[in-house]
Amino acid sequence: MTSPYTLTVTDDEAAAFALQANGAWRTPLPTVNEGSDADLGKAILRGRRSLVVRDLARPDGTATGAAAEVLTRLGNGPRVAFLLVDRDGNWVPAGLTVYLYGPRHDDIEMSHVVAAVGVHSFKVTPPPRQWLALTELAEAVFTNGFAIAGSGAQQPVAALLLLSRPDGFRTVRVAHRSVTADHGAGSRTFASVAQAVAWLAG
Repeated sequence: MTSPYTLTVTDDEAAAFALQANGAWRTPLPTVNEGSDADLGKAILRGRRSLVVRDLARPDGTATGAAAEVLTRLGNGPRVAFLLVDRDGNWVPAGLTVYLYGPRHDDIEMSHVVAAVGVHSFKVTPPPRQWLALTELAEAVFTNGFAIAGSGAQQPVAALLLLSRPDGFRTVRVAHRSVTADHGAGSRTFASVAQAVAWLAG
């Protein structure tokens, strides 16, 4: 088993990772304009240079050491995701954003936390019970909601909990005293987070 360790990279370095991830990279880059090929290309070049300086990549961009281990553990993409959204369903970067990677939702090999400032923290061999910790966060949102301060800044009103399954992603939206899911031809309403989690994993 690999010893636990954490690797922290910038958005630019993560963009260079994404180029090598063969489609497994599905997480946001908060400080990079991903809609612009020119901006994304510049970020990749800056990131590659930075990874080389940090001895995390060879001059051709090939990841080495801890960076190579993180790329390997990206697998086919995240198994679980937890993020906050506003009233329009847009991601709120200034909140907790977590992706978990592993063969199953209850067998996680790497966690990935995305910060609004464009910093990505990967923990290889994270502590156990990562899935349970995220469901407990969803339960806290259901019970307490969010304290909305002011009206100018983007504010979270719900948490999304996503689970990758053999038949595709399932997602539940958890707000104060409300848990719903859009699936197939219609939507579902759940009486509790526990009921929704059972549906996600069932």
